[in-house]
Amino acid sequence: MSRLAYLDSLRGIAAVLVVITHLWLPSLGAWSLPDHFLLDIGKMGVIWFFLLSGVVIPFSLQPGPGGARRFIVSRGLRLYPTYWLSMAVFVAMLALTGGQLPTGSTIIANLTMLQAALGYGDVEGLYWTLFIEWVFYALCLGLMVMGYLHNTVFRAFCALGLVLLALAMGLARMLLQRKLPVALPLGLSLMLFGSIWRDWILGQANATTKRCAVALLAAFCVLLPPTFYAAYGFDTGLGEYWVRYLFTYALAIGSFLVLTQRVRLQQPLLLWLGTRSYSLYLLHPSMALLAGYWLGSAQPSILVALVGTSLAFLAAHLSYRYVELPFMQLGKRLNGKARVSVSFTGELQVPQESGNRP
Repeated sequence: MSRLAYLDSLRGIAAVLVVITHLWLPSLGAWSLPDHFLLDIGKMGVIWFFLLSGVVIPFSLQPGPGGARRFIVSRGLRLYPTYWLSMAVFVAMLALTGGQLPTGSTIIANLTMLQAALGYGDVEGLYWTLFIEWVFYALCLGLMVMGYLHNTVFRAFCALGLVLLALAMGLARMLLQRKLPVALPLGLSLMLFGSIWRDWILGQANATTKRCAVALLAAFCVLLPPTFYAAYGFDTGLGEYWVRYLFTYALAIGSFLVLTQRVRLQQPLLLWLGTRSYSLYLLHPSMALLAGYWLGSAQPSILVALVGTSLAFLAAHLSYRYVELPFMQLGKRLNGKARVSVSFTGELQVPQESGNRP
C-alpha cells in the first residue's frame, strides 16, 4: 500500500495549528486574538484530521476472514501505546508542577480511550477527538459487516443523516440549554465525506461519486449555519461563538479540498512533521507544562511557548522513533505483513499491493 505524501503534509500542518493554539496564542497577552475572532485555527487542524481519517481509514479495512481482527490490531497498536505514553507524561507533569491530578477512576477510564462513553472526563482536553476516531472505526466495521462500506451512495446518505442529527442535537441543545455532543455527528459526517472525496483525489471519481460529493457539500452549506446557531448561539461558559464555528468549518473544508486536489504540498519538513503529527498532537501540552516549570513561569509567555514547542518537536520525534514505529512494525508482523521501513523523510514505506490506496 503506497501512501500519498501530501496527506502527511496536511497532518503536519494540522498538528502545528493545534500547537499554535495551545502554546502560542495564550502567550500573546495584550496582542491575543479577541474572543469573537472568526477563525479557530486549532479547530481547523482538528477538522483536517477528521477529513484525513475519512480518506484513509475505510480503505484500510480488508474484507474477508480476519479483516476486522487485522484492522483492530493495526489501529490499536497504532493509537494506544503513544496515547498511554502521553497520558503518563501529562500526569507526571501535573504532579511536577503542582497541578490538579485526575482521580484514579478517571485515569482508568481514560486508558480505554472511550472515557466519554463511560461518563468520565478527559485527562487531557484534546483526547476528545480520539473517542470520535474510535466511533468512526466502529461505524466502518459495521458498514463492512453489512456490505456497505464501499457503497458510495450509502455512505453519502449516512453522512447526510449525521449532519441532520447534528442539527437536531443543536436545536435540542438550544431549547434545553444543555451541552449535547454536537461535535460527534459532525466529525463522523466529515469523515464519511472524506471517504467519498478520496476517489476525487485519486482521479477515480465517477459520476455517482461526484454527485454525492457535491450534494454533501451543498448539505453542509445549508445545514451547518442553523446547526451552529442553535448549538453555539448561547454562552455555555467556554467562549463558543456560532459565527466562529461556521467560518472555521467553511475555511477548513474549503482549504482541504484545494490542498488535496489543486495544491499538493510535499516539502520534506512538512512530511517529517506529518509522520510525527500524532505524537506532536498528544505530547505538546505536557511539554508546555515542562517548559513553564523549567523557566519558573506559571504564566504563558513567548519564551515558554518557544521552549515548549522545541521540546514538543523533540518529544514527538523520540516518541515516533521509539514507540510509534516499533508498535506499527509489531502490528504488521501480527497481521502477517511485510516489515515497515522508513524513508529519509520518515514516511512509512510498505511494499506495493494491488490498488493505489493511501
